Amino acid sequence: MKHPRGYLFVAGAALLGVALYQTGAACPRRNFVAAQPVSQKQPVPQKQLISQKQPELKGSAKQDSDAQEAVLANVRKFTEAFNKRDIPAVLKLFTEDCELTEADGTTVNGLKELEEELKDTFEDDPNVKISVSVESLRQVTPDVIIEEGSTTFFPDGKTLTAETDYQATHVKKGDRWLMTRVRSFDRKVLSPYDQLRELEWLVGDWIDESNDSLVESSYRWDANKTFLLQDFTVRIKGQKALTGTQRIGRDPLSKQIRAWAFDSEGGYAESMWSNVDDSWVIKGKGVRTDGTVVTVTNQITQLGKDRMRFESVDRIAGEERMPNLSVIVVRKPPQSKK
Repeated sequence: MKHPRGYLFVAGAALLGVALYQTGAACPRRNFVAAQPVSQKQPVPQKQLISQKQPELKGSAKQDSDAQEAVLANVRKFTEAFNKRDIPAVLKLFTEDCELTEADGTTVNGLKELEEELKDTFEDDPNVKISVSVESLRQVTPDVIIEEGSTTFFPDGKTLTAETDYQATHVKKGDRWLMTRVRSFDRKVLSPYDQLRELEWLVGDWIDESNDSLVESSYRWDANKTFLLQDFTVRIKGQKALTGTQRIGRDPLSKQIRAWAFDSEGGYAESMWSNVDDSWVIKGKGVRTDGTVVTVTNQITQLGKDRMRFESVDRIAGEERMPNLSVIVVRKPPQSKK
């Protein structure tokens, strides 16, 4: 960048997500099985993937214990196959014309769409696991059983983030029982990580370097994945000019992602984050150490595993409008072993 002192603005904007400084100042699943988050880590039980309590049996039709056992066996097979990311095994448990409706109203129709949905889920969350609790089975006809229960969701395999109630319709096809309709509802968020995990790609070390300026930034989770934490350092001509921290979390009131940033000169800022298409739009307001109020709209776009683009517009410091910015930030390469 041609103006190193102006580059200090980028440290507070591109990597912190909110603009604090001006020139001259020191500076995206869905998951078709829903689940609910909790505030602390809780590993998925390895030997008890579905509830062991006897589900309630109800309905006027004669209860067929063999049919109910077959349905429960399929629930176990589904849970185990999902947790092993075995897509063919999951698909074998559904009818060709199956329909799955998520808690947000999104619908998956047929095995082909279900297969694509599973691929997307496992690509986005390669360590995902679920657990299932069957609450009741209702045999409405000899060939139809309605199952009700709840599903818990562990996107990283160990952090419980959400719980969702569901109803599944099983139909008998020949000598097999298959799921044909599944509806999820009443999704309860139990952990901020449920929403924050969309920013997990930021975790690690990032760097942006010009001829005479260097910004280094590091993102990490706190102990319970309740907040995404960031530290940054700005160097001008090799000398440390500014350091700062940011805490990114889920606001339980607005149910949006909110961030709080503080720098070593006494400046501070607050921002709201929204996921729009493939980018994060960040609207921030801060106060510089001299008392100047700064407002800004930033946008961060992931360009790949190791690159992101930062853009900043509507930058107002006091009564002065500052020029727009656009920079590319890259992941810091690992240190070579000596």
